Amino acid sequence: MPPPLVDLHEDISLYYVQAGAGLKFKPADFSQDMRGRHGDIPKYRRANVRLVFSSIAPLTPTISQMRVEQLTRGYGGFYGAYRMRSATLTTLEHIVAYNNLLKKHRQDLRPILTLSDVENLEVDGRVGFLMAIEGAEPLEDVEDLEIFYRLGVRSLQLTWNFDNKYGATCMSKKDYGLTGDGEDLVKLCNEYGVIVDLSHASKRTTLEALEASKMPSIVSHANAASVRKHARNLDDEELEALKKNGGVVGVTCIPPAISDKPSVKSLADHILYIYESFGPDILAVGTDYFGLLNVDEPEGLGDITGILTLWDELRRRGLGERDIEKIAYHNAMRVVRENAKRWVPATP
Repeated sequence: MPPPLVDLHEDISLYYVQAGAGLKFKPADFSQDMRGRHGDIPKYRRANVRLVFSSIAPLTPTISQMRVEQLTRGYGGFYGAYRMRSATLTTLEHIVAYNNLLKKHRQDLRPILTLSDVENLEVDGRVGFLMAIEGAEPLEDVEDLEIFYRLGVRSLQLTWNFDNKYGATCMSKKDYGLTGDGEDLVKLCNEYGVIVDLSHASKRTTLEALEASKMPSIVSHANAASVRKHARNLDDEELEALKKNGGVVGVTCIPPAISDKPSVKSLADHILYIYESFGPDILAVGTDYFGLLNVDEPEGLGDITGILTLWDELRRRGLGERDIEKIAYHNAMRVVRENAKRWVPATP
C-alpha cells in the first residue's frame, strides 16, 4: 500500500465549470477511470489519496493580448488569456459544482468542514475535499471571508497571477507586498482557521504574510527557485520564512516550474534540494492537476497515480519511508489540524 496522500491543489471545479477548456480530456463522470484524466475516484484509490484541496479558480477565459503576454512572460511559454471577471458570482458557481459533485459521489467523497472531519479521514475510507479559493478577488471586502467560511471554504490563496488589493503577485511589475487590507485578511483567516495560501504571491507579499500569520500557512503549489529560477517558485529566504512559520510547500507538477524537460526525476530534484536545505518537515505535494492548462504534463506524471513513481524515485535516492510519509501526508495534515482547531460555527 502506498503512503496516504494529501494533494494541496487540484482545480477540479475549473475542469467542470469550463468544460475541460485547456485540458486534453473532456468532462465525464468522476467515478470513471478516464484515460488521460488527471484524477478521478479510481485513480485516487490507486494513489491512496486521502485529502484534496479542491481549488476554486474564478477565471474567465478571454481574448486579451495584454494578458497573454503577461502570463507568457511569467510562465515562460504560452498559457492562455484569462481574467478575474465577476469573481464573487463565479466562485459561487464553483462552490455549487463541488457541492453537487460531493452529493453525487457521497459514498466516495466527503466535505471537510470540521476538526472531526479531519480526524475521521484516517478511518472513513472516503476522499476528503477541502474547498480552497485561489485568489482573494471574490472577497470584495475583508469581512466577506465569513460568508465564504459559512459556505464551506477552509483555505484562501491571497493572490493568483494578477495584482489585487490584498497583495502583489509573482507576476507583479511592482512588488508592493501585503497591503493593509491584506494584513487584516490574514488576521481574520487566522481567527477562523482558514488556511492562508501564498502560492502566486510576490516575494514581499509572501514574507510579510508569513510574518503576519500566527497560524501555519501553506504555499500549495510551487517549487524551489534555487533549482529552477521561475516566477512561481520560492527562493531560500521565502522557504526559510515558511519553515519558521511552521508551514509547508506543495511541490508541483507545473512543467515550466520544474525544468526544461520536466519529469519525475527533475521534480525529485526540487524535493531533494528542499529536504537537504530545510529538512523534511516543510515538504508536501500540490500537483495543480486540472489546472495544467495548455501544457504537456511532466514525463511520468500524467495523472495522480504518477505520484507512486515519484515515491519510488525518492526511495532510490535514499529517502526512507518515514520521510516519504511526511512529504505525502503528515506534514500537510499537521498544518490542516492546527488550523482546524478553530473551525467552529461562525457566530450570528
